[in-house]
Amino acid sequence: MLIESYRLEITVSTHSAQHFEYEAVAYLAADIGAVIPYLNATLEGGVYVPDVPALAWRCEGHKAAFWPDRVAADGLESRAEAETMVRRLVDLVNTTWERRAELTPDTTVRQRRQPLEIYRLLPRTNCGACGETTCFNFALQLAAGRAELPACAPLQEAGRAPARQELEGMLAARWPLA
Repeated sequence: MLIESYRLEITVSTHSAQHFEYEAVAYLAADIGAVIPYLNATLEGGVYVPDVPALAWRCEGHKAAFWPDRVAADGLESRAEAETMVRRLVDLVNTTWERRAELTPDTTVRQRRQPLEIYRLLPRTNCGACGETTCFNFALQLAAGRAELPACAPLQEAGRAPARQELEGMLAARWPLA
């Protein structure tokens, strides 16, 4: 087992002024830098930064990140959820490390989808059918993997098929829900 102990710090997140949420950071007793390329190989949709090394990933709608000395998650609704999420991330690191002989490390750098690129392909009607107040807000949610294209009613119209198909291709590399 790579991570045998950690010090957990749970704080109120400053990332969102609109929603009250927690973030959790587990400061590790072990250096997990060597496992990060293996995580990059197995966690589809992660954003790998080799110079650090670090990996950002979406897990069940939460942002998660791995550094050599810590594991973090945010967008958590309670302290109990924060503890559970960190435990799952630590277990994921340990399981990946135990399976490293079966895996090929991956140092491929992937880029996040850019909301502005997505926005340019949306109808830009600001109709609110998707549940967002503006098409740009919907683009932000799509980029983060928290919304689905079918929620945009105007985009489903026959005349918008080329834009819809381009968006479907752009969004095909989804954040995992595991």
